[in-house]
Amino acid sequence: MPHDAIKVAHREFSPAPETAGDARLFVLETLRDWGVEHSTDDIILLASELVTNAVIHAESMLELTIRRLPDAVEVVVADRVPERAVPKAGPLSVDTSPSTDNGRNGGLGLALAGALATTWGVSYSKDDKAVWFRIQDEPTGTELAPPLPTRPPRRRTVKPNPWAALDAALAARLSLPELLDRTVEYARSALGGDAAYIALATTDETEWELRAATGLTSGPWRSFRSRTEETFPSVAPAPGAVINDDLMIARAHSGRLSKAGMRSLVTAPLIVEGRVTGLIGVASRRIRHFGDTAARRLQEGADRIALPMERARLAEVELARRASLSFLAEASDLLTGTLDEQKTAALAAQLITSRLGAWCAVHTVNDLGTPRLVHTMHSNENYNDVLRALLTEMPPPEQRVPGPLWDKDMLTAAGLTDELTLELAESPAISIPLIAHGRTLGRMTLGKNTEEDFPREDVDVVDDLASRVSSAMENARLYEGQTSMSEALQRSLLPAKEKEPDIPGVDHAVFYRSADERTVVGGDFYDIFAADGRWCFAIGDVCGTGPTAAAVTGLARHTLRALAREGFSPAHIMRRLNMAILDENTTTRFLTMLYGEMTPMGEPGEGMRIRLVSAGHPLPLKLNRKGEVASLGTSQPLLGAFEDVDFYTETIEAASGDVLLAVTDGVTERRHNADMLGDEGLMDIFSHCSGLTAQAVIVRLDRDLEEFAPGGHTDDTAMLVLRFL
Repeated sequence: MPHDAIKVAHREFSPAPETAGDARLFVLETLRDWGVEHSTDDIILLASELVTNAVIHAESMLELTIRRLPDAVEVVVADRVPERAVPKAGPLSVDTSPSTDNGRNGGLGLALAGALATTWGVSYSKDDKAVWFRIQDEPTGTELAPPLPTRPPRRRTVKPNPWAALDAALAARLSLPELLDRTVEYARSALGGDAAYIALATTDETEWELRAATGLTSGPWRSFRSRTEETFPSVAPAPGAVINDDLMIARAHSGRLSKAGMRSLVTAPLIVEGRVTGLIGVASRRIRHFGDTAARRLQEGADRIALPMERARLAEVELARRASLSFLAEASDLLTGTLDEQKTAALAAQLITSRLGAWCAVHTVNDLGTPRLVHTMHSNENYNDVLRALLTEMPPPEQRVPGPLWDKDMLTAAGLTDELTLELAESPAISIPLIAHGRTLGRMTLGKNTEEDFPREDVDVVDDLASRVSSAMENARLYEGQTSMSEALQRSLLPAKEKEPDIPGVDHAVFYRSADERTVVGGDFYDIFAADGRWCFAIGDVCGTGPTAAAVTGLARHTLRALAREGFSPAHIMRRLNMAILDENTTTRFLTMLYGEMTPMGEPGEGMRIRLVSAGHPLPLKLNRKGEVASLGTSQPLLGAFEDVDFYTETIEAASGDVLLAVTDGVTERRHNADMLGDEGLMDIFSHCSGLTAQAVIVRLDRDLEEFAPGGHTDDTAMLVLRFL
């Protein structure tokens, strides 16, 4: 019955006559403790014979080691006289009872090993010589009874398949990590080694990835990649198995095998369709431990696992590829939603540290080529301040091949010698420029922890992500530039707050909000100014938005001010403005406008006389002290539509306590689902503003509009309030 755990029992004996008996008792008790029932007599007999041989011929301290392997029992008898060769195997007599004749010359123990053991051998090293044998467990399952013998039966030794457990693992359709872990254990057991490992070729076949190992470290195994033979020998395997009798004279003497105490090694390539896809190796602490039989056996195992392993690896690569594509698609969606350069950098760093590395930094470059650190992030918050200080002091150079970005001399010269800084500087990292349309926008740097591997696949994903970050950053800069331009243009089309006139007897307030509050110049506008003892006000709405609408707005505002200061009547001003728009407007842009002039009817507090024209604009509303609301004036044709239009001036009076409200259609056409506010809805809201200051009326209207249709300002909105004192 196969066992998952390997058990080991070890004991030393002196070269005394009673040693063989003590060894038999030690083996018997050990097998009983482990519950071994198969071939116990053979194991005890062979162990006794090998100990007897060692006592007779070596005359040194002996080491007896018993291993319970997953599907076999292994016994090793070692002495400390390697210069004395093991005697040749003598003839095997009919009597196989253990001999105690100290004067014999033959190698009865070796003859018995050849007859009873599944496999056996001799290993020499500088300090000792070991004779070992292994007896395989009985195969499980139901077998047909043999036919009746026609002659006296002969003892037959059938060697079981050493790779039976591996065949079972392959049939179980395990995941690639599970299959790798079991394979190295089975390989070590099948060859009687002390360690084993498997390396698989990367997708581009430029590196080897050590995926699984046993017996090389005291802690859990962590896969890593290698390009040379400095870590493991036979990185470029031969077409067949290769035996290395002594690693101390090989190029890999400083690698992990030698550090783990391994002295000899046998490796076999995994070959699929003539292409080397991997490498399996088994190592021993003894020199010259492996022979041709072990090499053939390991190659047999390599041939069994090559195709299943390659299929599993390709499936793993495909899953990783899909995961990378999904990650990049998600990153693109997130980056597309940000139109702020700082937020784009922060999002890129967050995406990278959550998926690809331990830390990330984003630098931007100004027009002079000077880098500026805009965001850093480390998965361990304790490193954030140190990382920021390092990257601010020493901006990283471009580097696409993973490795340290700075050497110790550079850090020492900069005075950065604390432990955390040196640890960050020594970690593998890459720094990729952010380029959009041939223009360098900055640099994105990704680093991993010192002990982590940096595979080529991650470099490719970072490179792809960098192009997406570059596009998002360029869009953010374009958006920022357009926003600045739009805000400057919008400011030029509206009167500055500090330049609004102080009108005696009138408390006034204005409100403006563009449908797109940052990037598009709105089509609504307002104006308040003084002209020859009169106080003029206007509110208008250009059809559409953007630069063309801004051109009409600018034309209307400047023409209006110029004509008003010349003393023309409101009707004459509207006629002249209509002709100016028709002369300049080649894109059929219409304009609605309410224009009025105020003059006192007497002393302050006695009211105002207002002359106005409403050219296609919503009529103004007047609220009296009683809370009654009424519309004023008559709607006349809009501007920029017809040439022969006769406008006329209307005159109204506003008493003390009255409030005049003028709005654009962004207020009256505000919608909540299918319901529109309309003129009646506005009048109802306005009726509750009696007794409020002009600014309070604006605040009250804005709040009630938001309650009617939350977030429903889909059009430009302008309001003007005049409260007569």
